[in-house]
Amino acid sequence: MTIKLLEENDVAVGVPVKWHVYDGKGRLLLKKGMFLRSLGQVKKLLSLEPFVRLDENVMDLEKISINDALSPFHHIEEVVERIDILFHEIIHKAAYLKKKLADKLMDLSVSIIELCEYDMDATIGAIHLGKEYGYTTIHPLHCAILCYALATTTGLKDRRLNTLICAALSSNLGMYELQKTLVKQNSRLTKQQKIEVEKHTMRSAILLKRQGVIDKLWIEIVLQHHEQQDGSGYPRKLSGVEFIREARILGLADRYHAMVSPRQYRDGMSPTDALKKIFQDRGKEVDEKLGAVLIKEMGIFPPGAYVKLANEELGIVVRRGEDRTRPIVKTIKGSDGRLYSKPKTRDSDEKDFRVIGLCQPIEDYKFDLLTLWDYKLD
Repeated sequence: MTIKLLEENDVAVGVPVKWHVYDGKGRLLLKKGMFLRSLGQVKKLLSLEPFVRLDENVMDLEKISINDALSPFHHIEEVVERIDILFHEIIHKAAYLKKKLADKLMDLSVSIIELCEYDMDATIGAIHLGKEYGYTTIHPLHCAILCYALATTTGLKDRRLNTLICAALSSNLGMYELQKTLVKQNSRLTKQQKIEVEKHTMRSAILLKRQGVIDKLWIEIVLQHHEQQDGSGYPRKLSGVEFIREARILGLADRYHAMVSPRQYRDGMSPTDALKKIFQDRGKEVDEKLGAVLIKEMGIFPPGAYVKLANEELGIVVRRGEDRTRPIVKTIKGSDGRLYSKPKTRDSDEKDFRVIGLCQPIEDYKFDLLTLWDYKLD
């Protein structure tokens, strides 16, 4: 059998691969004819020591499931595990951290940026559909992902982008234990809890400083991320341009994710309704320009939104499309109310498949993120 190591000039974004591709352990990564969607995926593929078998019989692999190493959901699981372990160390074993907190969070920020570059649509979809992780762990990750989307669109990059991601991950450390309580609470915050919540930015900053974080921008983002445009925020009642852009970005990301996340005493808002609320609040509690950027970047129906099409099919948005008002949808229920055995791809740019509105989550459908985003072929 003739084996060839895959090189950089053998793969390109959007170009079907000529062979079945395996990783260094011999696991199937890509089937012949598949293609990569981003430079991030190309980079990840090449890091897995890929090789091809030049004289392989194509028919030999028809029934083999593809390995999901190139799936963004695989990487989300890894990052969630790292965040969970790190937060536990910070809160319960602070004196025993073997590596500086700043370095650990900076490593995480690099992984999150790579994740976003890998497949942003699937990553956004995971924000809206992923329910299997605890809120105290997943909230900072989702805020970091939303910060990336906002920051890169507004020109923020390099070290300042990494610092913003680190601030997003660590901004709620000062209310870590309280947040675990609030997630399970079946009533709104008490007066005392509101006081404790308003102290969390200061507590987070103090905790970070105690752990050796000396980056002034990082600390200021954490301190300011609950300030608001009209001066009604906390802890310093800053308004307008009195607080920094990075803090406004994180504040908006935090606000959006909190709205779409359910509580014991209320359901989470749909992505579309949350974006409508942000549009209504722009220039008041929300930075007007950043609010517009988020709405434009996410689209009216962002990945992960449940929608109804003109032909009365129901489905889930998986790609935003070049025209953000006309996303790509995977339909999972027909107009007759029956579930499809396999999701059907619909381009809402076509008249019969245009999105006519939201629909309720389809509770009887046990969705598979890998299948919805075409990472699983079998």
